[in-house]
Amino acid sequence: GADIAFGYSNLTLNLSGRPTVNLSGADVSTTLDFSSRWGATFDSSYVRAGRDPGSGHSSYVLSFLAGPVFVPAQTEKTRLLVRVLGGIGLVDGSTPVGQLYFRGWESHFSWAVGTGIERNVSGPFAVRVFADYLRTQFIGNSGTLEPQNNIRFTGSLVWRFGGRRPNR
Repeated sequence: GADIAFGYSNLTLNLSGRPTVNLSGADVSTTLDFSSRWGATFDSSYVRAGRDPGSGHSSYVLSFLAGPVFVPAQTEKTRLLVRVLGGIGLVDGSTPVGQLYFRGWESHFSWAVGTGIERNVSGPFAVRVFADYLRTQFIGNSGTLEPQNNIRFTGSLVWRFGGRRPNR
């Protein structure tokens, strides 16, 4: 079977040692099940924060990730999911340099590792929630690439077509 999911995503982001920023936005994903235990997913999200009072700029993260999904446990209505994703992440934001702000963006390799729960609701519909550790990079206040450790939460409504494979 296969599915497509649309939902809400929240990302906790730390730009160059500044206090964390919460970004909110949309997530869309599609998953193709190869068996009752394995599948592949493509996940894309766009999350954004409001304007920073100091710089006047907003921050956002746009990601396009894909990878395998493993189902370690399942019942008739619920599945536990584990995924490892890799792809591109575009991070845009501003960081303080003394009294000024440096605004920059960087698209670079990103990866995520996460776990989630999917619960059947009715017919072809389900709900899915994920918590991911998302690793991105940004040009910091020193002008060099700096790693970012992010936590991303996603809640989605799932529509299955082709049906879900039965438990084996």
